This record gives sequence, structure tokens and C-alpha cells, in this order.
Amino acid sequence: MQSVGFISDLKLRGSWGKTGNQAFNNYLFVSTYGACNSTAQYPIGGQFVCPFRPSAVDPNLKWESTGTWDVGADYSIFNQRFTGSIDWYSKHTDDLLFTVPVAAGSNLSNYVLTNIGSVKNTGFDFDITAHLLDAAPNGGLSWNTSFNVSHNVNTLLSINPNIPGGSANYILDPTSGIAGGVGSTVEVLQPGQPIHSFFVCQQVYQNGKPVEGEYKTLAGADTTGCARGTNTLAEHDPAPHWIFGFTSNMTFHRFDFSFTLRAWLGNYVYNNVASNVGDYRELTDGSSPYNLSTSVLTSGFKTQQLLSDFYVENGSFLRMDNISVGYTFPWQGERLRVYAIVQNAFTITGYSGVDPTAGLNGIDNNIYPRSRTFTGGLDVQF
Repeated sequence: MQSVGFISDLKLRGSWGKTGNQAFNNYLFVSTYGACNSTAQYPIGGQFVCPFRPSAVDPNLKWESTGTWDVGADYSIFNQRFTGSIDWYSKHTDDLLFTVPVAAGSNLSNYVLTNIGSVKNTGFDFDITAHLLDAAPNGGLSWNTSFNVSHNVNTLLSINPNIPGGSANYILDPTSGIAGGVGSTVEVLQPGQPIHSFFVCQQVYQNGKPVEGEYKTLAGADTTGCARGTNTLAEHDPAPHWIFGFTSNMTFHRFDFSFTLRAWLGNYVYNNVASNVGDYRELTDGSSPYNLSTSVLTSGFKTQQLLSDFYVENGSFLRMDNISVGYTFPWQGERLRVYAIVQNAFTITGYSGVDPTAGLNGIDNNIYPRSRTFTGGLDVQF
């Protein structure tokens, strides 16, 4: 569709598709027991096991499949001064592939790759590019901007009751290991919640400060102690629900200036640096004292409280990813441009750690800040 009122161009589209996932290692689709491509086999329980496959697999492993609906439009309005697109999508994944822990002695490994259940992602993407000013012929101010926003809601719909190790209403996420305790994890896969939700106990507060060893039961009453599976609660999503981006490019005579802003909203971070060394025990244990996290000045914890939701923080932020400024001028018949660039100029966030994007799946165990880079140079165009 073209030139209808303020609409210069409009294209509507819709699609549906189903895809698989082959992002796993070789030989995993073979039964755990039976023939293998090696002359050496180990007898275990009357069966022979392939030595090249030391970590057991699920003999009923299936392809992961994702069905996706997408409806969208590409548009330009006001004589193509504004252009962009919008998409709404819904993705439903069945037989989701995931590595999960299994009962000790039930396999040749503590973990097994299997189909854990179904997950759904729903959201939309929107972007717009605006040609706000165009004064290139007379060397005046030119200004182009682009803005995009993405929104996604992720929900684990169900768990396969036949997963190795038995059925349960949740699966501890083996990828969510944290420092501070051997084998400690802090995330869970639970139906009705986002994947990688934090699995922690609700801290009891008094006069705005956490009370050490005091937590809420699932019914909301106060209790002493935090026990996984007893009063741990799946809460908060490490993935952002909203992602925003904004880019601006301006030129004025021989000067040019551009920057890129990025923002995340709705993401949470487990501050593992604070939970690992955020207690006064670090001053007395071991042969020498350790550095403490400044969080101990707020919490007053004398011992580790690894599963306290005190350490699960809102990681929303606004970041200036880069700023660039340049000046172009002629010299001996050539065109030269001198420029300066700042990468990671600043970040505005309420998160108390070093960087809300430092960790994997929302677990921050990073003590080194993201580098801020200053670059300058001279371009010569022949």
C-alpha cells in the first residue's frame, strides 16, 4: 500500500513456522547402552557402556521443536520521513532440551541432557527511524535518529514427569552455580515461572534492615532458617522484560556528533560478590582475613546467607554505550577527519554491584568493572 494520507508505504505480513534444535553434542541421540564406535567397552550391570561417552544421556531423547507465529508490518509515513517496523510473535517450544541433575548412582554422570518440558515466549519488537532535519546542501544542521523497543515474557509451561531422576514440581538449574558453597545453585526451572527464576528465601526485615536467619514461610509467616524446597520461592526473572535502544546522528557544517543509549527494564541480578564475602565471618575464618563486600554494612550478617533474597536486586539500567565527535576538513587536496570516541561512557542503575550485565543468566560474580575506552584518531580519505 502506498501514499494513503500520511502513510507513504505500508506492508503487512504474517508467518508461521516450526523449527528444531540441533545445538547439542554428537552421539547423544544414541541409546546409553549398546553398540558404539570403539573397540573398548566397559561391562556395567550386565551391559556394555561406550567409553567415549562418559556422561550418560536419556535414551528417549527427542528433537526440540519450536512453533512460532509472527504478525508484523513495515511502514513509512510523512513522505518517508519516518520509517520502521513492528512485529508481534508467540513462540511455543516443546521437548525443551536442557541439562539437569539426576539422582546419585542412577547414571554415569550427575547430569543428563534430556527433554524437560515446554516453554512459551510472547512479545513484540518495534523500531522507528526518523529523518528529523536535512540541511546537507547548505551545510546546516542534519539530524537522524532511530529508536527501538523489545518486550518479551518467558514462561515455563510444564515439566516432563518422566525426566531421569524422577518427577518434581521444579528442577534445580545446574547452570546457576554460585561462589560461597560447594555445589550451591540459586536458580530453578518451575512451571508458571520464567526460566532461570531465582530460587531463594524471602528475607525478614526489621526497621529496614534484614534480620539474620529470619525468613518467611511460603504461607507468609516468620520462621528461622532457609531450606531449599521448604521455604524457597521462585521469584524474579534475570532476563529483561523491556529493552530500549536509541541512536542519534547529527552533523553541522564540518562537525559530526553521534551517540547510542541502551536501557533494560525488569531484569533482576543475584549479587554473588556480596553474598560470597558479605559477612563478618570473613574476618575471622582462615589463616588471614578477606576483603568484605560493603553490603555487610547494610545487612550486618555475621555468617553467609546465600539463599536470602536480600541479594536479588533490580538490575534495570540506562547505559550510554558510545559517544563520538568528529571534525572534517580539507588539507592539500585531501579530506581529513579527526575524531574522538568514548565507549561505555556511563551507566545509571540502582544495582549495587559492579555491572548489572556482568554475569551469566543474572548471576554476578564479577569484581572487575566494564572498561571505559577512549579512542582518538585521524581518517584520511584519498
